[in-house]
Amino acid sequence: MRVILPQPFAATRLAVFLLIVARPAAAQDVEAAPPPPPQPATRAEVAAAERDAKSTQLAPYLPGRLERTLIWIENDRVLERLLNPAEGFYPKLGTVTPGGGFALGPAYRRPEIFGGPVAFSAFAMGSLKKYWLLDAKLTFGDALEGRVFGDVHGQRSDFPSEDFFGLGPASDRRDHVKFGLSNRVLGASGGVRATPWLTVSARIDRLSPEVGEGDGGRPIERLFDAAEAPGLEGQPDFLKYELAAEVNYREPRGNPRKGGRYALTLQQFDDRDTGRYDFQRVEADLQQYISLYKERRVLALHALVSMSDAEEGGEVPFYFQRTLGGPDDLRGFRRFRFRDRNLLLLQAEYRWEIFTAVDGAIFYDTGKVASRSEDLTLDDLESNYGIGFRFGTSNGIFLRIEGAFGSAGGKHYVFRFGHVF
Repeated sequence: MRVILPQPFAATRLAVFLLIVARPAAAQDVEAAPPPPPQPATRAEVAAAERDAKSTQLAPYLPGRLERTLIWIENDRVLERLLNPAEGFYPKLGTVTPGGGFALGPAYRRPEIFGGPVAFSAFAMGSLKKYWLLDAKLTFGDALEGRVFGDVHGQRSDFPSEDFFGLGPASDRRDHVKFGLSNRVLGASGGVRATPWLTVSARIDRLSPEVGEGDGGRPIERLFDAAEAPGLEGQPDFLKYELAAEVNYREPRGNPRKGGRYALTLQQFDDRDTGRYDFQRVEADLQQYISLYKERRVLALHALVSMSDAEEGGEVPFYFQRTLGGPDDLRGFRRFRFRDRNLLLLQAEYRWEIFTAVDGAIFYDTGKVASRSEDLTLDDLESNYGIGFRFGTSNGIFLRIEGAFGSAGGKHYVFRFGHVF
């Protein structure tokens, strides 16, 4: 006789059977699972563990494409080999004179001609503003292990649109006029490098200046006469004699990071035609570079004093007088904004390395001109401040871009080939 169990009892037996089958599998899963990692017991252990984990993920620094390019330019001296090679033809880039605009032209250099320590160099440059310059030079060197040097040089230039605002610190920019200045120079120089840091030199030049009306503005004769602009009515030939002594221990020379340069120059200008424009000039040019933070920061200081004195009853021609204003001195003013016999200029820059071949700079310029040397005091100075960037290597600055502000002349922007000092 078959016994039929009630339905609830069958369900219970099935549940018990499934439980018995499942328990060994669950136990096996528990046994196969790895034990949890030990937890650090202290904060020091936690920090150590984090450092160990980070060290396994570190990767070497890879410079970007721009930085790699600049490093290549500096290490391989690309700009120097292209723009200033030791021999042969090369392009000459830059400016003929401040305000002349971007200029370019062919250049040539040949060392050791005539089978000896004589080098020849020449270039021609012109700009869209019709400024041009021709220059040629024979250089003699390597005598007495390079301590004695000399050259014979010639130059021809034409600057058709030079600025003139009148003479003295009180000149008015509303009196702005133009004049043209051309010149021929033929001369020779020589010197001795007594030590690696001390040089004594001499130079003699024959100068043949010519003044014209000027292009692109009011001609100078419309507003000024010979009494207000000495030398305007006629330009004699001059012989210029120069003696100079220089102490230079800047490093590196092309883009200094430390050291200094102190130069003293004496000049005599002899009027070869009338004797009316004979005068003497004394200049002291002082530069100091204070290195900060492993030469990645530099405090650069510059002072220039120039004093000219004419013979009794004579004059200093206006076109030979010293000027302030422009991309290399008072950068917050138009070029040649101030002009007179005597000059004082003080400049300070804080320069820092942004990355390879690019520096930043914050600068301050101040100075004045005066008709008498005793008026070169620290009163009533013109000034400006600004910020800029320099592109180059330790061999020199190729390009300088700056903005100058805070002057009575308004805002000015500088795009210049070469260093300021």
